[in-house]
Amino acid sequence: MERPETSEYAAFYSGYVEKVPETDILAVLSNQAAEIRELASSLDEERGNYSYAEGKWTINELLAHITDAERVFGYRAFRIAHGDPTPLASFDQDTYVANGRANER
Repeated sequence: MERPETSEYAAFYSGYVEKVPETDILAVLSNQAAEIRELASSLDEERGNYSYAEGKWTINELLAHITDAERVFGYRAFRIAHGDPTPLASFDQDTYVANGRANER
C-alpha cells in the first residue's frame, strides 16, 4: 500500500501521515500492535498513572486514547467501505479520556 496523496486526507492529518516511514504501511501497523502490547505489559500501576505535568494525560490515558482512536477510525473506515453517505462525526478526545477512567483500570 502506498502513501496516500495529500488530496486523500484532511490537511489536519498531514503531520500524522508525514511521521509514517515510507514503507509497507500494513507491516508498520502490524508491528505497532506488538510494540504497543509490549510497552503496555511492561508498565506497573505507578508508571501507568504517571503524567509529566498537572492536567496532562497519564500513560494509561494515552494508551486508552490510542484504543479509542482506533475504534473511531475503524468505524469510519467501515462506513466509507460500505458507501454510507452520512457525514462522519468528530469525537472529543478529552471527553473520551475523562470519561474512560483509564487510571482506575
